[in-house]
Amino acid sequence: MPARQLWAFLTQEDLDELIAAIAQREPGLVVSSGRYFKGDARALIEDPARLERRESLPQERRLYLFHRKHSDAVVTHEQPAGPFAGWSQIDEERSDCIVVRVREAGNGKLEPAQIYAHVTYWRAADKERKRPMFSIWVGQTMKWLSARLPSTAVKFMRAGPRAQARARAGEVELTYLYRKIEPG
Repeated sequence: MPARQLWAFLTQEDLDELIAAIAQREPGLVVSSGRYFKGDARALIEDPARLERRESLPQERRLYLFHRKHSDAVVTHEQPAGPFAGWSQIDEERSDCIVVRVREAGNGKLEPAQIYAHVTYWRAADKERKRPMFSIWVGQTMKWLSARLPSTAVKFMRAGPRAQARARAGEVELTYLYRKIEPG
């Protein structure tokens, strides 16, 4: 389970604005999409556009937020077999990144995006801590995101301004676990 996480209903416009605001808040942000890739793992931080990318599940996409100053560890695993044989998978737990997992609900519904990062992880019986600067950046970024996004009727869930406005106008229904969530 991620050490830091936030659930937020976001339209694509909300997500684009949030990522731009994070990048403006502290320059050096690199956005990398798709859980599987072909190429050099360091390109995830240096130049993700040169990698071939694929998502792992239908109707779900993941964005990886690396920071050139704070992200050092990039851990990946080459897939030896299966539909992604020859591709590498990002190890979300051990890599220094914030993950934005967006589910596509369709049919006038909007599911919450899960924004999370691991600042510790377990290996055998040992709990490993990531570098302090990465953990501080994650903590500050998550706190900033939480303060920036208004709450919904469910206190641990937030909503972007466009998602909230569209839900209030009846254009979209906010759902979580097949239940309707009031926009707040």
